[in-house]
Amino acid sequence: MVLKKLPKILLVTLEFPPQIGGVSRYYDGLIKNWKEEIKLMRANLKWPLWPHWLPLIWRVGKKVKKEKIEMLWVGQVLPIGYIALWIKWRKKIPYVVFTHGMDILVPQKSRWKKYWLTNILFGAELVVANSQFTRSELIKLGVEEGRIVLVYPCPLGLPNNDHPEPSQCHPEFISGSPIIEDFSEMRSRNKFGMTDGKIILSVGRLVKRKGFDKVIEIMPRLLKRVPDLKYVIIGNGPEKVALQTQIAESGLSGSVEILENISDEELREWYNKCTLFALPCRQIGADVEGLGMVFLEASLAGKPVVAGNSGGAPETVRHGYSGFVVDPNSLEELYQALLKILTDEPFANRLGVYGRDWVSRNFQWEKETEKLENAIK
Repeated sequence: MVLKKLPKILLVTLEFPPQIGGVSRYYDGLIKNWKEEIKLMRANLKWPLWPHWLPLIWRVGKKVKKEKIEMLWVGQVLPIGYIALWIKWRKKIPYVVFTHGMDILVPQKSRWKKYWLTNILFGAELVVANSQFTRSELIKLGVEEGRIVLVYPCPLGLPNNDHPEPSQCHPEFISGSPIIEDFSEMRSRNKFGMTDGKIILSVGRLVKRKGFDKVIEIMPRLLKRVPDLKYVIIGNGPEKVALQTQIAESGLSGSVEILENISDEELREWYNKCTLFALPCRQIGADVEGLGMVFLEASLAGKPVVAGNSGGAPETVRHGYSGFVVDPNSLEELYQALLKILTDEPFANRLGVYGRDWVSRNFQWEKETEKLENAIK
């Protein structure tokens, strides 16, 4: 590339705070840690006619002209990539595509969408991958390795005396809300009331691939060994009713709870309070975990992590050091991993300490953004 300085950038994305989710937090962290100001356009697809993204061409074009934009960042390869390809053709403005795993797998089920997916990727100046898994999928599609930049998402620090020193944490959290010392302040709808017993925590959209159902399935066995055990699931999504039915039919209503619409402060407290974090994610067709910011957040909170050996999730765990990577389809493997952590407190503490140190050293926004800056200049 011929650019000698960082260009004026416009990020166009469908996902950004206050929307929840790992992709949303990814772009939030990227913008906050970029050396120069990045203009942001929160796109929506409310146009009633097909294609729903069509009005974005006018909106993005107007923004590009007004702000004298020199480079577009594409938050979603489809449909935002259509606009970027058109802008490049009309105005000769380069673009960078960000990819997260599932977003490049799902379109391949349609010949039409795969055609445009590859054209958008091949037309990009750079393609950013959020994990080695996503990078490998891009290479399979024919994207040149030299045009792919690996930029990991990085967790924001969690304010707690047991966590990394302030220099290792994001300033937003260092100066953010104080810890809730009195757990009775948590919402009364939480029937567990921040119990002093052992807690398995899962956080994520309620979809099948996350593996909530697998943890619920082995809860009766775990309860025989750890009678005070609770399982807390934080999230919402299409599988909520199915999971609630499974909980009721398994006689686990007093041991498993699903919480929705949790504030950032409450989420941090659940990370602090839980015994371990588990998300035995599995790939179902093109539905896959591109990486999993929640694994990194849990490790940074000093908690052992159990992840499914699927997609980019294994890249967030040092197996045997910060937690376990298990076969998501093996209930026995999952059971043994959870039981070991729940019943061996010194071992669990070692996992938590190692994981916190490993994540704080290896997942830093300053280092990740520097890789992208060097590739763009």
